[in-house]
Amino acid sequence: MPTIESLFSQLQKPALWQRTPAPFWDDEHISKGMLEAHLNPDWDAASRKYETIDRSVKWLVEIIPPGGKILDLGCGPGLYTKRLSEMGYDTTGMDFSRRSIAHAKSQDAKTKYILKNYLELDAAGEFDAVILIYCDYAALTPDERRLLLPKISRALKPGGLFVLDVFSEKIHEGKNESKSWTFHPNGGFWNAGPHLCLEAVYLYENNTVKASHYVVATQNEVTKHIIWDTAYTVQKMADEVSPSGFQIKGVFDDACGSAHTPATETLCFVLEKAN
Repeated sequence: MPTIESLFSQLQKPALWQRTPAPFWDDEHISKGMLEAHLNPDWDAASRKYETIDRSVKWLVEIIPPGGKILDLGCGPGLYTKRLSEMGYDTTGMDFSRRSIAHAKSQDAKTKYILKNYLELDAAGEFDAVILIYCDYAALTPDERRLLLPKISRALKPGGLFVLDVFSEKIHEGKNESKSWTFHPNGGFWNAGPHLCLEAVYLYENNTVKASHYVVATQNEVTKHIIWDTAYTVQKMADEVSPSGFQIKGVFDDACGSAHTPATETLCFVLEKAN
């Protein structure tokens, strides 16, 4: 049985960009809860509310050439790809959650679904657009982003679009680090059995990087999950993507194409690959 000392030692502030070995997206139990969250039409959790997704797709159709080839990275259960395929696009979805990909395939026979970590993307000049929506890009470490950007650029046709959204630096203004805990005697999101969840939020680099740190203790084991998030400005994104041949074509408040405002807590970028 874990001791109090071992639990609190696990909850110490991690080194910046530390990764933990415990699975998260493809964990056998956690992936069940993730899929339920994806499929809840009224919950902004794993995916955005269906109403918001519908607005996003309507906007994407306005900016991506009709009938083009679209790659959805981190596609989950295919909520965007299915809608886009029904609009006449040639769609491909990539995700490394077995449960999400299985659900997507069961609901959408038109889209090609690939069970794969998108950091291993290997395509050349195939797509008119790549989308990475719901702030997934900023959950990557700097090394992972430097690995991914050239792969996306290579996958796109000349002039192709990369659409992604992130949180802006406004999201952390006035926020402080925090710690809390909850007990789940009948199981819950993190584990099917009784467990204790200790949660901490840590901030780095002048509150532009956040670590959501979870320590989950059962009677027999302790597991740890760290989820990173980087906040962006327009200039920070421009500096990051330009070495991979991208230029910013448009900046919006969200992935529905809302006009950009200084107070926004999210940013959506339409990047264009140079011809």
